[in-house]
Amino acid sequence: MAYHPKAYCFDDLGVEVSQKYFGTEYNVMAEILLTRYELFINQRMITHITTHLTGDEIEKRYGDRIRSRMREMMNPICFLPGDKRK
Repeated sequence: MAYHPKAYCFDDLGVEVSQKYFGTEYNVMAEILLTRYELFINQRMITHITTHLTGDEIEKRYGDRIRSRMREMMNPICFLPGDKRK
């Protein structure tokens, strides 16, 4: 049976907490995004995210490597400031 990865949406990128693994801080979401990038390159798998972070904040939190890959695999859609739940 062939494995077919699923499209995922990760909500509110940037609010997750980094974890420690044997004393080393480990950014789980960064690893997930790198894995999703590989799936995008190899199988055209789509990943969606929502976030309140700017591009510069994403780079500061996850590094320029992640930001560069996000540019390649995602299309940004920006909304004007304000609460959309009203």
